[in-house]
Amino acid sequence: MAAPFDVIVVGGGNAGFCAAQSARQAGARVLVLEKAPRQWAGGNSYFTAGAMRTSHGGLADLKNLLEPTAQDRFPLTDLAPYTDDDFLDDMVRVTRGRTDADLARILAGESRATMDWTGFATWACGSS
Repeated sequence: MAAPFDVIVVGGGNAGFCAAQSARQAGARVLVLEKAPRQWAGGNSYFTAGAMRTSHGGLADLKNLLEPTAQDRFPLTDLAPYTDDDFLDDMVRVTRGRTDADLARILAGESRATMDWTGFATWACGSS
């Protein structure tokens, strides 16, 4: 007898749903298991509204990630750079020191380039 699922994803957060969707698009029968209450569906996305943290060099560095209409507000916006070190400090703070320093350094150091590579701005704004 064949198993009812080809892939079982543990965790219904952003990464879990991405894994499940990718497996489903490849034709797999997928089961997603989540232990959080139904009202918290989506993992940390429940708390972040799907936002992604990225280090950056300030407002000008983020220009290509924003919708053109948002750029009209640039003269009214003051946004200090959020450096890799700032990102790392926040990771240590929010995890209460329970973070892998090497992985956190990679996450912070590659976060800005990843935003360009993924086309995040395009799909986040619904214009893909």
